[in-house]
Amino acid sequence: MAVKFSGKARLTKQGQVTLPAESRQNLKIQPESDVFWYRGDGFLIVTKELMNEKDLESAIKGGKK
Repeated sequence: MAVKFSGKARLTKQGQVTLPAESRQNLKIQPESDVFWYRGDGFLIVTKELMNEKDLESAIKGGKK
């Protein structure tokens, strides 16, 4: 998996975060879309598709989805 910096966001007092416009455009995430959050090894990962943990780990390591 190629890693690319895709913007910065600030967490609001209400715990909300805005996905950077470049990320939304590149990943074709439309308004009112769901995103899915995973955490592991000190990282927070957001995906536009629900994935099981093993598939996500494989995708991160460069394997097939």
